[in-house]
Amino acid sequence: MSLLYPRLLPSETERRFRMLHETPPAQHGTIVANHSPRAVYAATGGRRITREELDQLREGLLRVAREQDFPTPPSIAQGSIFDRETARVLYKQCLMVPGEASQRQVWAFLALVLLPDVCAWRWPADPTRGYTADRFKGTDLTRHAFARLWTRAHVLHDPMADDPHHLLDIVGENDIDQIMARRSALAASPALVRAIVRAHHEDQVDRGAPSQQVFRQSLMRLLRLTAFLDLDSASEADLGHLVRRVRAEARAALR
Repeated sequence: MSLLYPRLLPSETERRFRMLHETPPAQHGTIVANHSPRAVYAATGGRRITREELDQLREGLLRVAREQDFPTPPSIAQGSIFDRETARVLYKQCLMVPGEASQRQVWAFLALVLLPDVCAWRWPADPTRGYTADRFKGTDLTRHAFARLWTRAHVLHDPMADDPHHLLDIVGENDIDQIMARRSALAASPALVRAIVRAHHEDQVDRGAPSQQVFRQSLMRLLRLTAFLDLDSASEADLGHLVRRVRAEARAALR
């Protein structure tokens, strides 16, 4: 059964975001909570997550952060590892359906109430501008500290593989962002995203580090094709053939 999460009301989101700035980073643990009187739930669609389950989710993500030396500020490599492992934990433990995951205030609750210390550790404040609102409030889910990782795990989930999340490990941050930035046409089809990532990985195996120009050009070509082809009805095998053909055409054109 799908779980329903607390949705932090907009006024409380703003108050909590201000509180984050007013609280020294070393004390962010003092504003952690597993509930808020200023949160609501969807009326239907599953059962409400319990406080105990929220505590378990926090502990799972805190364990991932500690493996990357939390609360010591993370390096770029540690941040990337945290993101990959967090995506796995979120997908496994959250038990969300995409409709629930599309709610900005759900992610505002997770970042500002349940995990403000972890979120601020992963995305620290700029000395002059403070914390980036998109990482905490959920105003742009493609940039939210946790929402983007759940979406990534959902889109790349490969149920037929021994490790359903193995695709998370073979594509870099910049590459997956290139795909997700075209979410209305490309990322809306998880099967197509998986085909793109597999083809990119095949190039890494066969040719060494693949050209980023080939990657970007192939995405642009696929984007144009979505205007004429119904890719949603294509099988994973057919999508794989299409993506490899488009990559070959992009590579030939760049020569």
